[in-house]
Amino acid sequence: MTCYMRHMDWLFDALELESDKDTRKRVDGAIRAELGIAEDAHCPEVWAAVKALEDDARMELIPGVQARLG
Repeated sequence: MTCYMRHMDWLFDALELESDKDTRKRVDGAIRAELGIAEDAHCPEVWAAVKALEDDARMELIPGVQARLG
């Protein structure tokens, strides 16, 4: 589930990706992997972890997610 993706326009812009269903799913998996969150964790848990990050830490997600997406 990718319910929190509507709040992640900044990431899609930084990665120069279109926010379509397949891409959101791939980005969700990469974010979960970067944050060490289980694949079966509920969407609100992932969003809470992303929201809890300081601005600098959020920006540090960009290269990690990009690398995981290939």
